[in-house]
Amino acid sequence: MLYLMSDLFLPRDKDKLFLKCTIACIALLIGIHIYLSIISFDSSSKMFGLLHIAIILILMVMFLAILLKGIVPVAISCLGLVLLYGSILIPAAASNSLGPFYYKAAIGNLHYETLVRAAHGFFLLGLAMVVLAMVVAYKPSVLYTRNRPQPAEHLWANYPKWEENRQLATTRTEALIDLPNLLNDKERYLLWRYEFILVIIYGTTYKVPIYSFVPESSSILREPKTHKIVGMSKYGYFV
Repeated sequence: MLYLMSDLFLPRDKDKLFLKCTIACIALLIGIHIYLSIISFDSSSKMFGLLHIAIILILMVMFLAILLKGIVPVAISCLGLVLLYGSILIPAAASNSLGPFYYKAAIGNLHYETLVRAAHGFFLLGLAMVVLAMVVAYKPSVLYTRNRPQPAEHLWANYPKWEENRQLATTRTEALIDLPNLLNDKERYLLWRYEFILVIIYGTTYKVPIYSFVPESSSILREPKTHKIVGMSKYGYFV
């Protein structure tokens, strides 16, 4: 439902729109974070309340930009957005806790500089996670290793599919036979495992469904060394 609504109400280049909005939101958050780090605010003041509302709206826009991109970028962005939210609010919200504190018979002293330093760490970590979520959502190929194996779909896309009813009318006048007749007994026994196999028909290699009719002069494409047939299994890839 969310995908249908996004297609109806959003422009076709919505990915670029979301990226621009996210970059603008990150710039705003950086500005707000620096501003709150320099100037000390009371968490009960009206100015801080307005900034709080603005921060929530900015984070919601950033979340919506990744919402429809899968569970992995959504999970990463949620962690990053929580860190960003905390990094901006911690210095102001914890300002009333400055000074000496006691915890399990231990005595310490909390300084404002310590809060700001921790907030900077949370902010950088949250920003890094949001950027990672955007990369996973919009440009995952950046994370791929060099010489990464191509998916099986790309391998089979190089071969046209043999459409029996359409292509037989344009072929030469030649006897037609069942594809299993080109195989030996062992291969015919294992043929049910395949969705299609590669067959050379009039010099062109086709993906042929296992129970199709092919011209009598056709030949099965085989591995050069093992002479096994090559095809796509219904339950995985094998030759």
